[in-house]
Amino acid sequence: MKQEVDNPPGRGRRFQGVIFDMDGTVIEPLLDFAAIRAALNIAPDAGILEEIEAMEPPRADQARQWLEDQELAAARQAQLTAGADQTIRTIRRAGLKTALLTRNTRPAMQTVLQRFPQLHFDLTWSREDGPIKPEPDGIVRACAQLGIDPKRTVCVGDFLYDIVAAARAEAVSVLLAPNEVPAFADAADYVITHLGDLPGILGI
Repeated sequence: MKQEVDNPPGRGRRFQGVIFDMDGTVIEPLLDFAAIRAALNIAPDAGILEEIEAMEPPRADQARQWLEDQELAAARQAQLTAGADQTIRTIRRAGLKTALLTRNTRPAMQTVLQRFPQLHFDLTWSREDGPIKPEPDGIVRACAQLGIDPKRTVCVGDFLYDIVAAARAEAVSVLLAPNEVPAFADAADYVITHLGDLPGILGI
């Protein structure tokens, strides 16, 4: 069941594409970010990747490698989010472009895609490919490569950075919150509890 904000900007618009987050959106969340922050001595409300980049070498290199190991281990155990494959298939059959945009490392992203060959995306983007969310660059560049308008693109994710990046790119944001609705939910254009609700928003 979806929850809508007043006059959501996607209403009445013919969408051209959907950009998905990976962890917690296409696959079930396995990474314990609180534990990762604690292990790396990072503040609870700070971005992990941003804090690592601010560290002095060799500590930054060690932290980066340790995080990549955690991500790859999680990817090897990943399970699809309920309705992920069916929803993506429905979207593609309707003629919309699809992309996967993650803050995760490329080896972990590729591991997920290899484990679930039924997932098909026209474009995939990991943190090695350029500026990461909450920056809008990945969304803007993905839309340019796919030949679609950001304003006619839906971005789906489970975290604040997904919503912020979509807003900065002038795309439509959809927050996936299958359990507890987070405090930042009001910033999203739509809130859904199941990926199966997404085609309804897209009008397909």
